[in-house]
Amino acid sequence: MAGRRSIRRGRRSRRGPNNTGWVLAGLCIVIIVGLFVGSQSLSSSKKIDQETLCRVGGPVDVTTVLLDLTDPLSRTQQVRLRTIIDNEITSSGTDTMIALGVVSEFPDRWGALFAKCKPETGEEANSLYENPTLIKDKYEREFLTPISAKIDATLTGEIENQSPIMEALQSLIANTPHFTEVRGQRKIIIVSDMLQHSDNLSFYHGQGWDYFTSRVGERRLAANLSNVAVEIIRIPRAGSRLPSDELVEGFWTRYFDRQGSRPPVVRPLGDL
Repeated sequence: MAGRRSIRRGRRSRRGPNNTGWVLAGLCIVIIVGLFVGSQSLSSSKKIDQETLCRVGGPVDVTTVLLDLTDPLSRTQQVRLRTIIDNEITSSGTDTMIALGVVSEFPDRWGALFAKCKPETGEEANSLYENPTLIKDKYEREFLTPISAKIDATLTGEIENQSPIMEALQSLIANTPHFTEVRGQRKIIIVSDMLQHSDNLSFYHGQGWDYFTSRVGERRLAANLSNVAVEIIRIPRAGSRLPSDELVEGFWTRYFDRQGSRPPVVRPLGDL
């Protein structure tokens, strides 16, 4: 009897293999593999062009800013304009191409003084794969600091004899990478009194749209602003010898219409 009880106890004490360790090991492997695959996928999707800071595939949106400071701004206007541009940069999404240009009587100053995609700021970094501090430092070093230096340099320009707004605008567009290719929003911000004055066309000589079409010709228009949003930050000017509002507004209304853009939104850059 004692022997049988011993055998039964032995049989009852036998248990199946312990699978807990194997399950935990499997979970660890799955997690490690997932993290590796995720980091590799993230790294692949964030390969960028070192010259433009754009991801492979180009920018999502594009914003060009044309500054016509051929007549200097007051200190108050400079501060307000700087705030407007800073807000535009801050509100722009990642992979927005931001280009900066100026109106000048000297053609060699036309084009894009700065043209780069806004990189990630680190605010939305995934802490599993990324280091938010490093991303923020790179954003400030490669993007924010350079564009801020360019803006500061343009705000303190000297008086110039001509304001070739049309010409400088087209040069900036032509020199902004991917401007015509972007499928997202395309936006142009013009900071100017909008008083065109060049050898091609001068409002100060009473030359408006009729003169432009008869002498210069619409055939010279690039028609490259299809569905582009245009915002004009108008610099106020005072004086008895200024061109009439009818001539100025009549010209630019027709100009942007022929170029194919959306109707411009105008707001003043006041100082009072």
